Amino acid sequence: MKWDPEILTAAGRPSPEEIAALRLPESCRAVTLHKADTGMFDGMAGPDKDPRKSLHVDEVPVPGLGPGEALVAVMASSVNYNTVWSAIFEPV
Repeated sequence: MKWDPEILTAAGRPSPEEIAALRLPESCRAVTLHKADTGMFDGMAGPDKDPRKSLHVDEVPVPGLGPGEALVAVMASSVNYNTVWSAIFEPV
């Protein structure tokens, strides 16, 4: 992912016009789950399922915005319980 230097250095109180003029990257890095992995833990007990095996770091397109939506630049995030549950495909 390559952020435009304007986005990284935007500080203070930019006007709405200045914010709207910033160029967005075409893609971003994200943790993803792959449909092909959904059965990888079939028959295993919950404690034996390792979410690290189904989590992938991929470059994905920046999504388009719908009405009433906003795009937020996130510089870091964490793995939480929802991520782990999703990664071991439970509960269904």
